[in-house]
Amino acid sequence: MSIYQYTTIDAAGNEVEETIEADDQRAAEAQLRARKKLVISLKEASLATEGEAHTYELSVLDYLSVIGVANIAVFFRQLSSLLNSGVTLVNALYVLEEQEKKSRMRKMIGRTRLDIQGGSSFLKALKRYPKVFDNRVCGMVDAGEASGTLGVMLDRIATHLEEDAAFRNQIITGAIYPAIVIIVVIVVIAFLVGFVIPRITPLLKLKAQKLPWNTQIMIDVSNWFMVYWRHFFAGVGATGVLVFLAYRSIDSLRYWVDRLKTKMPLVGPVFYYSVVVQFTRNLSTLIGSGVSVLESLRIVQSIISNAAAKRVVGTMEAHILRGESLSSPIKAASYVFPPMVASMVAVGEETGSVDVSLGIAADIHEKILRTYIQRMTAMIEPLLIIALGGIVGFVAFALISGILTMYQV
Repeated sequence: MSIYQYTTIDAAGNEVEETIEADDQRAAEAQLRARKKLVISLKEASLATEGEAHTYELSVLDYLSVIGVANIAVFFRQLSSLLNSGVTLVNALYVLEEQEKKSRMRKMIGRTRLDIQGGSSFLKALKRYPKVFDNRVCGMVDAGEASGTLGVMLDRIATHLEEDAAFRNQIITGAIYPAIVIIVVIVVIAFLVGFVIPRITPLLKLKAQKLPWNTQIMIDVSNWFMVYWRHFFAGVGATGVLVFLAYRSIDSLRYWVDRLKTKMPLVGPVFYYSVVVQFTRNLSTLIGSGVSVLESLRIVQSIISNAAAKRVVGTMEAHILRGESLSSPIKAASYVFPPMVASMVAVGEETGSVDVSLGIAADIHEKILRTYIQRMTAMIEPLLIIALGGIVGFVAFALISGILTMYQV
């Protein structure tokens, strides 16, 4: 059967574009007459898409528009509701396209609709935008299409994306206050070094024979910074770029850096349990959605950010192909995954509910992660305040020492 696109007049007198499946154009016309539709035009969808595709090409301004996880979650939630209500996929996409306000998102939905009208699958249409729909989403859509439960699967994807957004917002919220304090520290130091100290230095040198050591250090640092501040910021920027490029391009360096990040004091547990939650939550969702274990591991490996954990996940496929259990490589990689994860997976393998066991493990370690985030935030705040107070106090003491030296006989 082919898909035909037609334009009709609704009860309000508006033109509405819809689609219909039929063996040929005559059969489509017969169906529309039976439905008492007032049809203006009727043509095969593949022919209709040829003239419309150019209208959905993304412009430079469209790429400047940010499509967040929340936008994708709302899109899948609404699409799921329409599909579960009996609306066809093409018509559901048309409805969402009409109500979407973001130009980039509207064009993506429209192009997806055209691709499906042209005979493409929903999965293949989404893969046109890999930056928006990642491997995890595509894997779950593939499972939904294969099992005929696309509406249910899209609702599950929306829930998973909303959980990701909430988890990410929690981490960002915990980092806001420390970031503000760090910025304040930098601004205060720049103000003291660039404006306060240079203006008071001539007064200190006017009468004083020999300045105290702290006053002299403060003046020397200020003088050096005023002369070489361009070189300083250029050196810091160049070093940051080189470190970033080396981290991104040298796999062995990235592997060891990611391993060391989880061992750092204060912030190390946050990195460690973030990896654990990311692995268990995504693997549980994919396996529970009907994706095979091997395909789920491949998708999780492409999603996970820690290079050390990524290497461990890459070895799991070989262990499973050799007939070993999933818990064996997890247990061996104790430097990445805690023993509880391996134990929970082993229980799930025995009971035939690996996805449930992984979900429980994800919930447990997410609570642990939240505790460490709160602890990190609670400890960083006073440390930064002490650092700021120490810098300001040192400058104030140095200035007072220099002024007192002027009045010594």
